[in-house]
Amino acid sequence: MKRSIVILMTVVMAVVVAFSLPALSRESLHVQLILSPQAIAYIEENILPDFETRYDVDVLIEPVGWHNRLEKVLISTAGGAPPDIFMNGAEHVLELVELGVLHPIDREWESWDDREDFFPASLGSSTWKGHRYGVPVYTAPRVWWYRKDLFDQAGLDPENPPNTWDGLLEAAKRLTRTDGDRIVRQGYDLSRWNPGDVFAGFQDYTVFLWQAGGELFDPETYEPRFYSPEGSETLQFLINLRDAVLPPGYQDALPEGTGSPFFRGASAIYLAGGWVASEVHELQPDLAEVIAAIYPPLGHRVQVSAVFSDWLAIHAQSPNKELAWRLIQELTSPEALVEINLRTGLLSPRRSTVDVFAEANPLNAYLYMSMDYMRPFPVFPRSQDLMTAFHQEYAKAMAGTRGIESALEEAARLWRSLLAEQQ
Repeated sequence: MKRSIVILMTVVMAVVVAFSLPALSRESLHVQLILSPQAIAYIEENILPDFETRYDVDVLIEPVGWHNRLEKVLISTAGGAPPDIFMNGAEHVLELVELGVLHPIDREWESWDDREDFFPASLGSSTWKGHRYGVPVYTAPRVWWYRKDLFDQAGLDPENPPNTWDGLLEAAKRLTRTDGDRIVRQGYDLSRWNPGDVFAGFQDYTVFLWQAGGELFDPETYEPRFYSPEGSETLQFLINLRDAVLPPGYQDALPEGTGSPFFRGASAIYLAGGWVASEVHELQPDLAEVIAAIYPPLGHRVQVSAVFSDWLAIHAQSPNKELAWRLIQELTSPEALVEINLRTGLLSPRRSTVDVFAEANPLNAYLYMSMDYMRPFPVFPRSQDLMTAFHQEYAKAMAGTRGIESALEEAARLWRSLLAEQQ
């Protein structure tokens, strides 16, 4: 009896193993993406079927958000089952390198003919210390959008927007509208200047600092450089710009309504990304003829702005790195990037796709024309902590409770102290 049971169990196990072998031998790829449902649906329906058949692989896409993408990567890494491919934000390459979860793709990149098709500015976010760690999926340059209709009303030439600090200051004053001591239209949109918005304030200061010819920090040591004549000049200009739009003694009383003040005609000039072009195209086509962007971009000593590019990486512990690289090539092909980004209102980082995006939405042309003036937003350690420390002093200077030089000096001291903690 016992012998028959042993024989039966042996046969069953052999059958199970036999039927399991094809499944066990088939490769699999786990991919984390921060994309819209429409873009993911396109990938699953139009890219994966052929890829899975061609390479005899199963591809599992896991949608994640910016709020949980890093947590999921770290948890799965600790559990020994990390994603083979995962998507990253613009300025996060350093933290991922430090965590040891990125596979450098220098060899793969240099042997790929398509590398020349990507805008150079779109590659900076996925590069660190000369090593390439990812391929951009989309790029998001920041430009100064403006409303031609409001320029015309203010007696300004809508075909010749300001392109210098002095010109911007004068235009902001003339475009601002008041009702008694109430500001009912901002000549320059201050919605990003919320004292609680650390990132927006830091981002805007960085762009204007670059325009003044300054730098945030030394690229090798991260020693702060914003405590400088250029840094003080930048902060003074931002205070002047704020006062031109919202003078002391006036209160902000923009007309009520949903959506951005810019789209409601409650502000006239707006530093923002491609979402402006997307919203006009998708939701407010009646504004297509009255919204344009300053080109070449605004400048002082230098004409420059910032660009953010999100990208796909291969995990350092992926057992299928070669297959993962092939899938990244498929996902970032010109055809795929056109379909993915048109579905999400974002911008392809490839030169060969410019005409398609400009034809689909003419406002995209301003973004592409500006790419040669763009710098990737800088990468530095403890970015959230350092930005917060800077912003608390920046806000004091903007509020007039601390002098400009004193605020920047204290911000630099806090910056150095935080860096020292890390060593």
